[in-house]
Amino acid sequence: MAHTDEVKVSLTHSVLEMNNLEHVLSYLRESTGRNVIISDYKGTIYNLGSDQEQLPQSFFSIILNWDEGSPYLWDEELLTLCYKVGTSEKDGFIFVEPAHSEECHELIPSLEKASLAVKTYFNLAHSMEKLNNVYTNNFIADILLCNINIKELLKQNSFLLNYDLNNLYYVCIMLTDRILTEIEKQALLAYTRDWLKLNKLDIFCTVWDNKYLVHICPTHYDVKILDVDSGWKKSLDNITRYHEDVRKKFNFKATFGIGNKYLIDKLHLSYQEALYAIHLSELTGNGNQVRHIYDLGVYSLIFSNSLDHLKSLYKKYLNALILHDKVNNSMLLDTLRCYFDANLNINETAERLFLHINTLRYRLKRVEELTNTSFQKAYDRTNLYIALKVYDVLGRLELIDPSQ
Repeated sequence: MAHTDEVKVSLTHSVLEMNNLEHVLSYLRESTGRNVIISDYKGTIYNLGSDQEQLPQSFFSIILNWDEGSPYLWDEELLTLCYKVGTSEKDGFIFVEPAHSEECHELIPSLEKASLAVKTYFNLAHSMEKLNNVYTNNFIADILLCNINIKELLKQNSFLLNYDLNNLYYVCIMLTDRILTEIEKQALLAYTRDWLKLNKLDIFCTVWDNKYLVHICPTHYDVKILDVDSGWKKSLDNITRYHEDVRKKFNFKATFGIGNKYLIDKLHLSYQEALYAIHLSELTGNGNQVRHIYDLGVYSLIFSNSLDHLKSLYKKYLNALILHDKVNNSMLLDTLRCYFDANLNINETAERLFLHINTLRYRLKRVEELTNTSFQKAYDRTNLYIALKVYDVLGRLELIDPSQ
């Protein structure tokens, strides 16, 4: 026991003094007689005196799917013992290979002796990371939420994030097709930053609102036209490549929304446009794609209006339905939505809602009466459809309460 404590203290001191895992890795490789890999939760490998690398996909999948009830597991296919250091999701992982199942009980004591040192190293690293993230997230909040002192803040802090008050920027937002765990979000953020660096793209990214990956992208001066490059092809090509690489590594799909270009103090407008592009794309069955605000057709004009104007639009056509449903516990708004989703096919709508055709006709008649419209008129159908999409987008963005 005394020897175990001495090893733990010695390895931990080496981390505190040298701020690396060199002695820890040397000890583990010598004591186990195996190849040892130490990785953080983002899949970054910490090697002896070499550049950081990323874990193979097979190892990284183990981290993403880790069973929190066990400190270690043995992978039969990889012949690898995987040991999680500590209980926090950010404490780190040790991989020992090759290792057969009957050898695991002999290898674990060495991993336990090194666990405190590894945990100490990652806790120190993540403390600095947390401080940096708090600062940058607060700074980005000022940009995306239109802080009234944004120009002054930029003048004071632009040297840290390298923003230019005179340059144009745009926002690209990524929304995954499923809810990510905290470890997946942080791993995705780390992978994205490495991907941008590898591809020499001066784009800043961060996790925002606990579900979006927000990219703030600068425009560049084109010497051929002596102006800012107005084309989107290069940007779209980069986003498409990134989407494919992310899909392969993390096994999920995503929708991307892109806003227009603005000076930095107006960038909140680009952020809002990118959100509209994402959610309207998903509501119209065009999810898992890259969509610019201009790709929305007439909606790009509609959603260029203020929030108050958008609310007035949907209330003009839908308020009577919303109030009727609330008072009578009816489903006229849902019926209207399904009717449009079925391309105004009454038989298909009835099947989707499990309604008798006459019941559906009655509901649609009530919709016409309450909204003072007629489905026979293209003008009325168009306005109802647009109002419904505006209502649904604002609801998804929590800019209104759909239950009210």
